[in-house]
Amino acid sequence: MSYERKQQGMTQEQLAEFSDLTVNYLSKIERGIAKKVSAESLYRISQALNVSMESFFTEEKTSHQQPKQGPYEKLLTNYFSTLETNKTEAICKYLLEILKLSAS
Repeated sequence: MSYERKQQGMTQEQLAEFSDLTVNYLSKIERGIAKKVSAESLYRISQALNVSMESFFTEEKTSHQQPKQGPYEKLLTNYFSTLETNKTEAICKYLLEILKLSAS
């Protein structure tokens, strides 16, 4: 987990915010001293990092992983994945209009 977090340039504080877990708990997990780690906690962490839960248990780290996303881009990606396609498209359309206006 620490590897994935650091690869994405994310702090423990950011990961705690995005996964709705405490920094103290995440620190214990990363150091291997957490007594019990629930599947729910691992799922939250994997969603916040946009990686599979399996990646926490494999030693092999390859360079052909998904492109690096920042924490806010991940939040948007995760949010969009919960919406219907037409809603996602409408939001994207408005965001593009805002970006075009701000570039003018």
